[in-house]
Amino acid sequence: MSEFVIGVDGGASKTSAVVMDRQAQVMGRGRGGSSNVHVVGLAGMRRALWDAMQEAASSAGVDLSQAARVTWALAGSGRAQDTRQIEELQGVMLPGTRGQVVTDALAALMGGAGTRIGAVLIAGTGMIAYGENAAGDQARAGGWGYALDRGSAYSLAQQALRAVARAADQSDLPTGLSKRIIGFLGLAQASDLVRWIYAPERAVSDIAALAPLVLDTAQAGDLVAAEVVALGADALADAAAAVAGRLNLESNPFPLVLAGRLLTNNEFYRQVVNQAVRTRLPSVRPQLPHDAADVGAGLLALESLGYALSSATWNEPPAKLVWTSEQRNVLTNDLDLLTTLEMVGLMHLADRRAVAALRPNLPAIATAVDAIAARMIRGGRLIYVGAGTSGRLGALDAAECPPTFNADPGQVVGIMAGGRTAFATAKEGAEDDRGAGRLAIAETETSSLDSVVGIAASGRTPFVAGALEEARDREALTVALICNLPSPLAGLADHVIAPLVGPEIITGSTRLKAGTAQKLVLNMLSTLVMVRLGKTYGNLMVDMRQQNLKLRDRAVRIVAEACGIDEARAEDALDASQRDVKVAIVSQLIDDSPEEARALLAQAGGLVREALAGAQ
Repeated sequence: MSEFVIGVDGGASKTSAVVMDRQAQVMGRGRGGSSNVHVVGLAGMRRALWDAMQEAASSAGVDLSQAARVTWALAGSGRAQDTRQIEELQGVMLPGTRGQVVTDALAALMGGAGTRIGAVLIAGTGMIAYGENAAGDQARAGGWGYALDRGSAYSLAQQALRAVARAADQSDLPTGLSKRIIGFLGLAQASDLVRWIYAPERAVSDIAALAPLVLDTAQAGDLVAAEVVALGADALADAAAAVAGRLNLESNPFPLVLAGRLLTNNEFYRQVVNQAVRTRLPSVRPQLPHDAADVGAGLLALESLGYALSSATWNEPPAKLVWTSEQRNVLTNDLDLLTTLEMVGLMHLADRRAVAALRPNLPAIATAVDAIAARMIRGGRLIYVGAGTSGRLGALDAAECPPTFNADPGQVVGIMAGGRTAFATAKEGAEDDRGAGRLAIAETETSSLDSVVGIAASGRTPFVAGALEEARDREALTVALICNLPSPLAGLADHVIAPLVGPEIITGSTRLKAGTAQKLVLNMLSTLVMVRLGKTYGNLMVDMRQQNLKLRDRAVRIVAEACGIDEARAEDALDASQRDVKVAIVSQLIDDSPEEARALLAQAGGLVREALAGAQ
């Protein structure tokens, strides 16, 4: 048997090859151009592969045709049709050698961590996240090519160029990207970008080459560049989280290899991505590659020959887990040195990321809304429990339900650690009293018809934990609204809503991003539960208190809009209906008396649409 194998890693920018012996020692190396079939075509790919392998064989002093096994790990080979085409080419180029074609991501994982079990996140011209678990299941996210991938070099550059165009149009904030990019390209003004971008000779790599400028500009404090970088990092982290979720990797520590020139060569971007990944996957262990992907391809070739591979190179987790809400935000390390506008811009960016953190939770929020509404229809209550900012947000949402939806003051309840006085005067120690949380729920005489929402950014507040425990003992529905995972509160709740917003602009100040996300979720819970309870007709508030002139005028407009009548007639209808908006609408739409409308509404449980259907 031949004494060597060949491993090849090929991408959009370059191709590298190694010759390795049976002990996994590199004997020779070679390089070629792009071997991504979608970029250079089959002929270009063939030429790049041959150049790299021949150079590696020559430097090792071996005959390429005598290799025992060859593994090509190529970008663009992750889909069946592409793989078959490349395998046919492999048979033509190396007819006497058994080989395999795999995705470049698998080779990067194998070379980077020394194991198949884990994940790799590659960001170069394009990007891909890939992983395998102990059962041999595989998952990938990204790898759609430069035009569709997010967080890659091409993507960052594309977003930066768009920002320069918007700045030139004065439709967005000015940005230092304009001067940096225009100067780097040797152009006179922003309008010259059109000629540069659409030049016939313009290559994808030319645009991707602008990414380091974007990262440098962001690191220097430019608001627009920082936004491009942060959102790119979030996209990469979302891809890694998707892979980990599909493989059920997230519950235990696992390696995540950060590969590709954008991550390996730029420490700033690597830090931002690392933080975004850890926010979504607290158990992940990011690391730079131990070896390159071409070595990983060589290891896969040896594995296919039956050789046992060395043990994994990644480290076990640290003893203590630091909650992401308590970690430092790498974008704001020098916050006090920034201009006021720069600080404002970073806070605005943080708020945007907080809003985006809700998106993965939308199904969980919808499920919670339906579960809460089902109990409230039968007479149950919605009870918010929290401490500090979380408690105040719950109390505020509860206080706004009676005037907005004409809800009974006891239908939506806010409970704060430290009692009502803690709303205006902080009582920080009150959150540590688990027993007080239990007592607060007991004193409200919580029952199986009620729904208790425990609100805690940390996910571990003792007062809230006690409240959820007591609520569960009383068979109430329990919901945990938290901003960290894993979380003790998650284990106490029937439903978990966890917008993972990550580190705050000021370390540990969860009244900021976490508070913003919590408020948005509370808006959804209370508003949509009230919609399910019939408090609206379409998007019109039809169960409202008219306690001032503004609200009386609004009631008139609602009746007029709902019935397609003028405001004078709407005013008369309200007067005839004792200012009951629902009765006024139904009586007008069925052309009958307020008494008949009131009867129909009573039969329909106060739902306007059902009352109208009952009149048919």
